[in-house]
Amino acid sequence: MSDPAFVQLLDMGIPGGRARAALKRTKGDVMSAAERVFAGEFDDTPSDDEGDEPNKASSSKGKGVMVEDSDEDMEDGMAESESESEGMVDGFEDDGEIPEDRLLSDPYAGIFFSKDRVEKIIEPVEDAIYMAVAVSAGSSHNVKILGRGEWMSGCPEGNEQSFLFQLYSILAEGYMACSGGCGHQFKRKQEDFFVLFPDFLAYTAYLKARVRSSCPQCLQVTCLACGEKVDRNGKQSEEDNLLHCPNLQGVILGVGLHMIEQAFSEGSESKSLSSSASSTNAPPVKKQKTLFGGPTNDAADGSMDENTLSSGYGFMPKFMNKAKGSSKGTGYDGSGKEDQTGQQKAEEAQVRADAKTALLLSQVQVFLPNLNRSGGAKTSDHLVHPTALAHLRRRSAFVNDLLRNDSLLDMSKRSGLYRSLFDWLEIVSNHEALASMLAMPQMRPISTSPCPGDPNSVTVTYEGSSSPRELLENCIIQAQAALKGLQSVDNISRPSDDVMMTEEDLRISKAELARRLREKKEEEKQDANYQLRSFCERIVSSAQTIDKSLVETKGKPFVDRIRDSLPRLPDTGVAVEEGALKGQTDEATIKIYEEWAGRARFQYCDLTEETSTSSDKKTYKHAFNGSIQSLEGMDMPKRSLAIAKELAILTTSLPVAWHSTIFLRVDETRVDVLKAMIIGPEGTPYENGCFIFDIFLPLDYNQRCPNVKFMTTNGGRYRLNPNLYADGKVCLSLLGTWQGPGWISGQSTLLQVLISIQSLILCEEPYINEPGWANDAGTPASKAYSANVRRMVLVDAMANNIKNPPLPFENEIKTHFRLKSKSIRQQIEKWKDLDDGKPVTGDAYSSLGSSNDKSRSFDSASKEMLRLLDQLDSGDSTTSSDVAEASSVGKSREVVREKGGGKLAKALGLKK
Repeated sequence: MSDPAFVQLLDMGIPGGRARAALKRTKGDVMSAAERVFAGEFDDTPSDDEGDEPNKASSSKGKGVMVEDSDEDMEDGMAESESESEGMVDGFEDDGEIPEDRLLSDPYAGIFFSKDRVEKIIEPVEDAIYMAVAVSAGSSHNVKILGRGEWMSGCPEGNEQSFLFQLYSILAEGYMACSGGCGHQFKRKQEDFFVLFPDFLAYTAYLKARVRSSCPQCLQVTCLACGEKVDRNGKQSEEDNLLHCPNLQGVILGVGLHMIEQAFSEGSESKSLSSSASSTNAPPVKKQKTLFGGPTNDAADGSMDENTLSSGYGFMPKFMNKAKGSSKGTGYDGSGKEDQTGQQKAEEAQVRADAKTALLLSQVQVFLPNLNRSGGAKTSDHLVHPTALAHLRRRSAFVNDLLRNDSLLDMSKRSGLYRSLFDWLEIVSNHEALASMLAMPQMRPISTSPCPGDPNSVTVTYEGSSSPRELLENCIIQAQAALKGLQSVDNISRPSDDVMMTEEDLRISKAELARRLREKKEEEKQDANYQLRSFCERIVSSAQTIDKSLVETKGKPFVDRIRDSLPRLPDTGVAVEEGALKGQTDEATIKIYEEWAGRARFQYCDLTEETSTSSDKKTYKHAFNGSIQSLEGMDMPKRSLAIAKELAILTTSLPVAWHSTIFLRVDETRVDVLKAMIIGPEGTPYENGCFIFDIFLPLDYNQRCPNVKFMTTNGGRYRLNPNLYADGKVCLSLLGTWQGPGWISGQSTLLQVLISIQSLILCEEPYINEPGWANDAGTPASKAYSANVRRMVLVDAMANNIKNPPLPFENEIKTHFRLKSKSIRQQIEKWKDLDDGKPVTGDAYSSLGSSNDKSRSFDSASKEMLRLLDQLDSGDSTTSSDVAEASSVGKSREVVREKGGGKLAKALGLKK
């Protein structure tokens, strides 16, 4: 039977020859032998590994966890396909051959991680054990013991299970010889190291009092964690005492991370319970998925209800979930007498939970491996115990949960917790053995089921999910948007002329000037704008620190691949190749469309227009141009903060789905100037139409609602809805233009306005939006109204938009209709069956009347639309605006070449 010490060194990845030599040199001391091997003392020793016994600990159920046979087969299959996965952005792999120094610095080098991976792990079910432990003279506490099963739980990699089992056995069982060599044996028990106190400082104080024991025979002080001699006088600080050896580091981090997980989980549960108690119709938990543009609400599960809509964080996926007759023309879903009690309780519970988690993070991070530790690095900083790595990899779900937050507003409100999180991430990223974990897809438990025939075990299914670095990117996008918002609005309000200094100002002493400057800086720190800017800058700097460390540990090509796969805001329009849909299934087409829309939904652009005058004032292609110009040079710090937070939310929260998407464009220098395009929802008379809205955020925003004007009116001739007038007026209670709950300062958002328009105005049966007609659902009048809306949508929201796409959505409109060409053709056939044969009337209210405008019948409108779709399908996306552009400049051939339009070339008398 092999020597246990020898097997332990093999488990650490040390070759057999070096393991034997090191054990001989250190007289059987495993940890000392490992230290010397990793320090390079035995690099010249031959590695005669033939015949070494393989480690089987990780597959033994008795040692805590095992992988089912079927999953082992899957692992083999994954290993075989690794070579085929080169360049795969969903996985975590190295670039080709791994240098030996990288293998030492990155313990997970060469292991393939993937978000597509699924593992089933058998884990033991343990009864909770409580023991009374002495904490001071005459005082004891009844505390829970962290059992072996909990200690080893999680999805294993490599030899992690062996290390976890061995450390637990060493610290909780058997005896340890006195380091003085007198023959005395110290008995070690579970309650020595694996106790779960209510707070972490109580645990470390308890550990400090027990870990150094004095021998009753020779009085030599021995570390019970590693068995080495330690300073009798204990002159070191408590922190130094507990950083004495890697074994201590492993157990402290394991227990500490367990406590953080518990605190975070309890906080989430208490918030959920408080929220559910506040309303019998509370919104369900929403599944999130990450598209190229960031996390979006999963439109496929149909789980969102009206409360979700009212909160401004979701949209109705199929847009037909509301019962007929329920909208009643309000354009906003919510109660005027909403009970806030449950929400207040939830917020209070969240504050308490956040404070507890933030405190734990700051206390436990002291024991993270840190080569930049104040006072110098310790032994455990250089030689990180494998169990510390295993626990950090397995028990960091709270990191992903916090980074998954898609609201910068919520993050900034919880800035104390998030700052502690960023401190934690920076320490992890600065250590070569830990940094790569931030790029690993995380294995998360998704289900638990009983094991047949074994009541003492359960099967836990783990599924791959996004890495912390990937989730952090959405936070970065929001932070950068907020910083841009703050900077842009500051530029608007900054006076153009230099401030003239008075004679009194010139006579001020340098000391007085310095004092005033200090006071000003202190005042700025209390300013909400300063706090948000500081918080956003911290997010960005944390990401930069992480990326720098990943370059050092994994290499630049690896980091470049990660960055290429991350969501980001494009600088220009997002293009889809002409032949992208050839031979694609409907499912593949939907995926292509949603990926494109996810990237294109939010962009900055230039919304100004050239003028013939010499005035310095910019003119905007916008319905609110006069109001925009009037705000130049006005100081508005509160508005600046509100806009910054609004932009941060919009960058990653605009709904993206095949059924309907919202696109938003923000002026690159005036972030208070916006344009939105809402794609008409499926199953409505507005389906697949492109509806444009001009938006301006006024001087007193967010105290007052935004200004919104509807622009898809066929030149002021079409009224498409009881809530959308031909003059552009939008009737919505949130905008103060309709009855019902209005704008709530500091709570309502532009996102709520857009989603309310998308799902409540552009609805299945718009006729019943008019007060007094709410009970007329399904009547002939309602059907006639919808038929006329469909004709107007074909003429203006579809055909006219293709022929003359409005700024700045030219690319998005063409791409939308090109990618949905097949679906829209089928839609036109369905609409034809529903049409009543009447011509288009500009006001849908008069659709029941007579008209002789036969040129605007459904047949003529659909024929024109099909012709335009044929043109797009053939690759000729030329529009009348392109012809005008090419005719008005001296670069006709260049325009033709860029547009690729054969008909444009023919119109200009050029060869294509």
